[in-house]
Amino acid sequence: MIAMLRQLLGEAAAPDADKHDLHLAAAALLYEVARADGQIDRDELDTLLDRLEQRWQLPRAQVKEKFQQAETAAEGATDYFQFTRSLRAHWSAEQRLELIVDMWAVAHADGETHPHEEYVIRKVADLLYVAHSDFIRARHLIRGH
Repeated sequence: MIAMLRQLLGEAAAPDADKHDLHLAAAALLYEVARADGQIDRDELDTLLDRLEQRWQLPRAQVKEKFQQAETAAEGATDYFQFTRSLRAHWSAEQRLELIVDMWAVAHADGETHPHEEYVIRKVADLLYVAHSDFIRARHLIRGH
């Protein structure tokens, strides 16, 4: 509960940000992609939870719990910076790129990528200092082009 409040207040980027804070930030960004087109498709939600479960090696019940906390944090957020700041400070370039790949997977889970979803991913990639070439490569990896 304390971590969620810190996240809502934008304090997850503190030097002592823990794994839970970072998971919450990543899940909130994935949620932002899923809701960017105005609706959350069941395939998008399943892909989101699958990606989190695989990345974090956690039981589905824990992933769902963390996702619910992230959803609350995202709904109360005023911008993406409060989430990307902690990830940029604590995750390697490879981990940040993996998040962008996961974001593309969520966006494309329903068979199409809405321009608003692409905008969110592009904005987050910029805030995470992911190179534009890596952003494009991640999109092609998911789309199969």
